[in-house]
Formats: sequence, structure tokens, C-alpha cells
Amino acid sequence: MDDSEVFGRAADTSASMTDFRTCIRDTGLVQLPFTGCPFTWHNCSEGPRSLWKRLDRMLVNTVWMATWPDSSYISALPSTSDHSPLILTGMNRIEEHVAFRFDNYLTQLPGFLNSVEEIWKHRIHGTAMYETVCKLKLLKAEFRRQKKLKGNLTDNVKRAKTFLDKAQALFTTYKEDIYLELVKSCRRVYSMAVKLEISMLKQRAKLRWLKHGDQSSKVFFRKINATRVKQRVFQITKADGELLTTQQDVTQEFISYFQTLLGGSSLHRRIDLDFLQHDLKHTVTETESSLLVAPVTMAEVKEAFFDIDVESAPGPDGYTSAFYRSAWPVIGQTMFQAIGEFFRTGKLLKQVNTTLIALIPKVNLPMYVSDYRPIACCNVLYKAITKIIVKRMQRVLPLLIDYSQNAFVPGRSITDNILLAQELLAGYNQKRLPAVYD
Repeated sequence: MDDSEVFGRAADTSASMTDFRTCIRDTGLVQLPFTGCPFTWHNCSEGPRSLWKRLDRMLVNTVWMATWPDSSYISALPSTSDHSPLILTGMNRIEEHVAFRFDNYLTQLPGFLNSVEEIWKHRIHGTAMYETVCKLKLLKAEFRRQKKLKGNLTDNVKRAKTFLDKAQALFTTYKEDIYLELVKSCRRVYSMAVKLEISMLKQRAKLRWLKHGDQSSKVFFRKINATRVKQRVFQITKADGELLTTQQDVTQEFISYFQTLLGGSSLHRRIDLDFLQHDLKHTVTETESSLLVAPVTMAEVKEAFFDIDVESAPGPDGYTSAFYRSAWPVIGQTMFQAIGEFFRTGKLLKQVNTTLIALIPKVNLPMYVSDYRPIACCNVLYKAITKIIVKRMQRVLPLLIDYSQNAFVPGRSITDNILLAQELLAGYNQKRLPAVYD
């Protein structure tokens, strides 16, 4: 597929495999994850002529992935052949706890706001943030029930299309008004079913570039399956070369690696602010300082929630910003009170201050823990608080950061420094140049 699947002296394979890659993309096939030998063929030569390639692989379609989502294969040792045998495994589904995840299509169902309003009427004793966390937890049961009632959205589309076809056949045969009304009714049901399915698939696939007109479910399924395969970790190679294949060993290796990297317990010295005062060129005025610590307004809170991308991955509570946007008429005042409470007290509940760590592969064939990049998925409430702080700091940062720093400051461009460096280097080898400074 690419040069990473070749080891040894060989011609560039990227161009010769273009047709094969195009065929896989057009047919919607995805490669199953595998463990074992990364290369499946050897030319049985020694020295500089030795050549390893990954010629053998298992490709499956969306139906296979939906039926056996945990399947994989083992690339075994070749024995007497020059090819490695491939052994299909993982046909039994691994029982896992399925965490709650809010599906954005729920906001389009009739009665969505009524469901939220019923839960929000509950009286809960405690702080505003504690009240918010408890009510969001109570809502999960209601949303799970609604998702169960809707069933499989893809099957709903197929059934709605079947009813629409039958209704159109009846109208074509008998040409009576009663059948025309039936066609219109079936068409509305079918359109809504397609709309809900596309919303669900778009959220799963995270295809932000896809326009509303490109509503092909095959594109979504292909992306979802490819992402699912890519993010699964079946084996990890330790620094000493030992191969770990069991889920428990792989998990422990990740934990140990990141605890060593990020979990240091060294003490930090306090900064002497009086010492820094001598070197500070810019400081905030009393007016600017008062703006930073001013009580939050409803407009700030609403803007923070509505600025969060609806397609962003949810945090541990499972809610997306689409829920907060759609339910804002009901929950807006509570969100304002909860965030205002944080800015007054500086305290944040652990239920809000928790994150999910997702591992994103840096390379096509990750082998080591270092080949994965950890990213934190935060709750929407946490993101909203962060956005408010960032927007307030944006007002004063340009006044505090020296003008020599051009990157990451609104109104400045790093291009200015790049152009200046290019001009200096262009004339560096010239002997006669006008003086820059007198």
C-alpha cells in the first residue's frame, strides 16, 4: 500500500499501487487490524538483496464490520513458505461497558424539550453546579429510552423506503387522491428517517468537510469503519523488544509509559513575584484587571456554549454541545448560575473536571506506545469555562506580550518575522551593506 510496508532495497511502490488503493477506496473495503509479523513475504535472499514486503492482508466490507466489529487476524510465521499464513481471530464479541453518548439526532425528535423540561423541574439540594451534574445524569436514562424506541436508524430508513415504494406503486396503479396522500405521508416519514440517520452517521464519522448535499451513507460507514480499525490497539512492542499481545499487558504498558512521562511528583518552587517586577515591561491597568475578574454575564456564557463545535467528541458525561444549544431555553439559566458559581468560588466538581484520554496513532502502523498521541476529551461545561477565560485574556494579552513575539497574538503575524529573517540572510554574504543602526 505504501513504502512503510517494504523493508530492504526496492523500487518506489507508491506509484505502482495507485490502482490498488483506488480499488479499495471505491469498493469501501477496510483492512482488518492484525498482530504478528509486519511483513508477510520474503524473497529468501541474503545481504543487500534481502527484501521484505507486506503482500498479504485481509480486507472486509461494512457488513462484515457491523457483524464482527472485534475481528482481527494474526500474521503468523511463514514456516516453509515464503508467505506468512493469515489466521482470522476475534469472531466472538468482547463484552465491554458501553458508556452513555448523546446522539445529536435526539434534538430533532418531537418532545425533546419537553423531556429536558420534565427532568429540569426536579428539586435538587446543593450548589448550582452539583444540581447541573445531577440533572444531566438523570437525563441519560430518558435519552437511552428514546434511542431504544427509535431502534436501528439504518433499518428505519430501509423500512420507510419500502413503504414509500409500495405507496407510490399503489398511486401509480389506481391514481386516486387517497393514495396520493399516502405517498406524501410516507415521503415525510422517509425524509425524517434519512435525516436522523445522516445526523447520527455524520456525528460518528466526524466528517466536518462534508456538505449537507453529500448525504451518502456509504461515505459515513467507510469513515466510521476505518476509524474504528485504526484506533484499536491489539499489540505493543516494549522498548526492550518484547511483544505484548494481551489486553491487560497492553493496557499496563500504556499506563506505565505515561505515568513515567507525565506523572512526576517533583515539587515546584514558588515564583518570587517581587523579583519579576523589575523585569516586567508591560502590566495590566486597574481597568483591565477589573475586566478580567468581573462577574460573568449571561451573554458570555451563552456565547461560550454556542462557540463549541457540535461535532466535537464528548467528554466523560457523554453530552455534546448540540444538546446544550438545543436545550438552552430550558437549561440556560442553570448553566449561567453554575459557571458564575465557579468564577466566584474557584471550585470545580470532579465530575466536571474529569477527562477521557484518547490515543491517536501518529503513524500508519504504530508499534510502540510512543507512536500514539494522547488527547483529552473534556466535558462541554469545562470547555465553556475555558472559553470564557480565554476570551477575557485575549483582550489584555496583546498589551502584555512584547512586540517581538508575533505568533499566536491577534493582530500580529509570524510572517513578519519570517520575511525579516529572509532579508537578513539574503544579504548576509555581501560585504558592502548600508548600516542598520547609526
